[in-house]
Amino acid sequence: MKIKALILENFRSYKDRTLIPLAQLTGFIGRNDAGKSTILEALDIFFEGAVVKIEQSDASKGGNPRGVRIGVVFDDLPEQLILDSNAPTTLQAEHLLNAGGDLEIHKIFNCANQIPKAVISAQAIHSTSPEAATILQKSQQELRRIVREKGLENNCNLAENPSMRQAIYQSIGELDLRLRDVPLNEENGKAIWSSLQSYMPIFALFQSDRPSSDQDPEVQNPMKIAIERALENLEPELERITVEVHKRAQETARRTLEKLQVTYPEIASTLEPRFKKPSWKSIFKLDLEADDGIPLNKRGSGVRRLILLSFFQAEAEKRRAEAQAGNAPRRRVVYAIEEPETSQHPDSQEQIISSLKTLAESGDQVVLTTHVQGLAALIPLESLRFIDRDPTTNTVRIRSGEQDAGVYADIADALGVLPDPLAKQGIKVAVLVEGKTDIDALSSMIQVLAAAGEITPIDENSIFWTIGGGDNTLKDWVERRYLDKLNVPQVMLQDSDRTSASLPIRTDKTAWLHDMRARPNTTAFLTRKRSMENYLHPDAIARLTGNLLTLPAGIDLDYVKMADEFSSHLTAARQNAGQTGFNYRPDDHNGRPISKTDVAACKRIICSHIMRHMTAEEIRQRALYYDGAGEKHEIMEWIEAIKTHL
Repeated sequence: MKIKALILENFRSYKDRTLIPLAQLTGFIGRNDAGKSTILEALDIFFEGAVVKIEQSDASKGGNPRGVRIGVVFDDLPEQLILDSNAPTTLQAEHLLNAGGDLEIHKIFNCANQIPKAVISAQAIHSTSPEAATILQKSQQELRRIVREKGLENNCNLAENPSMRQAIYQSIGELDLRLRDVPLNEENGKAIWSSLQSYMPIFALFQSDRPSSDQDPEVQNPMKIAIERALENLEPELERITVEVHKRAQETARRTLEKLQVTYPEIASTLEPRFKKPSWKSIFKLDLEADDGIPLNKRGSGVRRLILLSFFQAEAEKRRAEAQAGNAPRRRVVYAIEEPETSQHPDSQEQIISSLKTLAESGDQVVLTTHVQGLAALIPLESLRFIDRDPTTNTVRIRSGEQDAGVYADIADALGVLPDPLAKQGIKVAVLVEGKTDIDALSSMIQVLAAAGEITPIDENSIFWTIGGGDNTLKDWVERRYLDKLNVPQVMLQDSDRTSASLPIRTDKTAWLHDMRARPNTTAFLTRKRSMENYLHPDAIARLTGNLLTLPAGIDLDYVKMADEFSSHLTAARQNAGQTGFNYRPDDHNGRPISKTDVAACKRIICSHIMRHMTAEEIRQRALYYDGAGEKHEIMEWIEAIKTHL
């Protein structure tokens, strides 16, 4: 399941019912006290994450304290699931879906009480017929009684609740289906709710650091997610243990009651063994401690955030590997992160967003809040949600670019997102690429070709490099409009992301190319290969490593994920260095060593080191293509487009 939307009503600043759409990656932007943290904390309350507890004071001022509503709409639902008996069923067959075909669960709290309790229901197109309106609340014993009264024994399996319900539905005929609340914390509804929870995402709230106090807990330890992940993978084994313990405990209880009935029958008649399933995640504990024995939640805020960043990076790499292996987990994780920029250097902020994007791309969901311009500018436009107040009603509103194209201007204005300065003299052309390593690659190849006399030297101080040429982030959006106003010529280059020569370029890519080329003063390209790293020549790797590191002969150099491929071979070569004497020490354009071997580091190695040491002929070989006019040099076409304005 995946969260499609959050619904709030009478909860803090959200007095009116408010539908808050969520994407795979969602960034909530707004000024202080706009209501960003409220969204994350409402989700934690809904998922019973234990970081935030609902209190009387959570009721909206002037609202209905008895109707504090937190609802979640789920899509990407399982085709089949187990609800209240060991028999598969579907949410559609059980009439548990709303008008949009989604699962919509509401928790309504009575905050007039000192300890608010939740009334749980599904908002669904469900039967209002007197005979079927409460069918999900019926126990197996009650369903059997109804089946026998109606003479439906031959139409269903008396050991399976879904089978009996379907037989009853069919016997009624007219179900009078309407949108209504279907109780899930009454009688058998409790079992259904418990089962539904096992399919819902694992939710983790990471709050920003605040001064320690009894009322204000520090950032959560990410190790609890490690436990929940481990338990999910061991679920079949744990279920077998639970069943066996249940069986043995019931036998002991039965023997005890039999003995009790002999001597004290009046007491025995009032006793019945009831077994409660254990909450495994509350049994196991895991923490990170330093040599001095100080746990993570007691360490300094900067250290905790660095560990948190490493956790996201490690999870991103793990999820990417799982996706490539086709081992998608049954349950997603929703990472809710409040102000991830806290206590972090700007460079680390970019790494955080990169890791969170990877997590989202691998199937998990990420929800974050920020009011820092640098971080907001790196979030994809389609992921941005702007929280402010309606100027006419003063109610909280949440807007996205899909609903209101002007929202980006409001976000940029609210956060003070400004373009990088172009004040220095001599800027003649803007080159917009997808990432920093693309700049490294172009700079490397320009240097090689100029040194070989293939092109005249280029003064790179005349180039304004900017990242994200596809209007994909708020920074891109601001830069584009700023550059348009300054009438600076623009050369735009994006990866084609093709995975094979036999497959066409994606329609969104071709549409982008068409739109960019239609703009005045703009030259746009899509790479013919998968990405910039695919213009690497394998001979350069062998030459730089003394033939101790080479790429396999069978790989498709043009369309393989080159950084991933290179990362695995570089890691293996480093691990075997004791036997082979491998001693490759790459550096970037500024002479700084690149010591890591992860995919991000390998992109830098390829673009800023290996390409810098390719020959002009190797560049030509990797850039060569043919069209109706004959032989072409793709990289030279890019460079000539830049040189035209210099």
